[in-house]
Amino acid sequence: MSNKYNVLWIDDQHESLAAIHKTATDFDIKLWPYKSMNGGCGDLETNPTKYDAVLLDAKFFENEDDAPGTEDTRWVHQTKDRIRDLDKSLAYFVLTGQAKTYASPEFNNAFQYVFEKGKDEDEDVLFKMLVESCRNRTLTKLKHKYQNPFKICSDEYIGRKHFERLLGLIQHIEHPESLSRAEDMLNPMRKIIEALFSKLNEIGVIPDEIIKGQGSINGSSYFLTGKNSGYTYNEVLIHPMVAESIFRLTTLTQDASHNVGSKLEADEYLANSETNHLYISSIYLLLDILDWMKNYIDNNPNKKTNSAKWSRKEQKTDASLLEGQINQDEANNYYCGKYLLNYGYVHGKFQIGQKINILQEDTNSNPRTKHLYSHYAVKFEIIN
Repeated sequence: MSNKYNVLWIDDQHESLAAIHKTATDFDIKLWPYKSMNGGCGDLETNPTKYDAVLLDAKFFENEDDAPGTEDTRWVHQTKDRIRDLDKSLAYFVLTGQAKTYASPEFNNAFQYVFEKGKDEDEDVLFKMLVESCRNRTLTKLKHKYQNPFKICSDEYIGRKHFERLLGLIQHIEHPESLSRAEDMLNPMRKIIEALFSKLNEIGVIPDEIIKGQGSINGSSYFLTGKNSGYTYNEVLIHPMVAESIFRLTTLTQDASHNVGSKLEADEYLANSETNHLYISSIYLLLDILDWMKNYIDNNPNKKTNSAKWSRKEQKTDASLLEGQINQDEANNYYCGKYLLNYGYVHGKFQIGQKINILQEDTNSNPRTKHLYSHYAVKFEIIN
């Protein structure tokens, strides 16, 4: 895939400057044009990780719908300040047809890189400098190195709020010496996986009752393995290796996020480990999942088609299977009789000894607990 550079362009006359667009394309640059300071800066501030550099005219509007004749050079100065306040690593350049402004020592003191519009030599130097600036920017290099994982962290997929979470994780790979307290760093992974499950539900891969039910994170992970006995799988949902990776990463991040050393005692293990190998390997596992899932979502967008890959078996609802009480064993598993209860759902919400009524069940296929509890309580209610 070609490394495209995204450049914010603010020029009130951009619609009549097709030649600039063509030149940018020749340099592998995509220009995102606006007529005004608030239009361009507004998008930059909303999507701060979208752009790799900024190209400015010397005179443009304050707002996108301002009347002709209200263009002013003061807006370019305010734009520069807003760029620097937001991200000092974002380089900005001026391409202007205003000969008077271009020749002004005052303007050239305020802006290091000023080029004359319509002058072939200047435009050629400008675009070479734009490319060089983008290529050397740390964030841009990371976006190109981890293209699919970063692309999936956008509103088109799982939401752009996860971009910063992923960036923080990747920076620990790139600069492991900066890492401390790995036991506190698994929660961003869990949040990203949870958002991925929501996207898979949106396109029909994961059923509504799973994503909205008790223990939706563990439930979604388990459903993708194709082992949920409450459903008939008409075809394989996702590659078994990816399903297994998701299951393993979910198990780890769920355990660590509860901070009580439950089944795996992950939080304690990470806190006492002399290395960060487990944490770093978990990041690589997440990157592999996201890289694969980006293409999977692109190739499987139809909700109706995806929903046809599974069907729910008929179950008797609200029929009492067992009345008992919540207990906790030495490994911190919550259970009731032969039923394993969802740790994340029970912990902090219910009390040991509370009486419950098991309403729906599933076979417990977890190799760590199935010899202790043969079944999993899919649904239960409190007995008052």
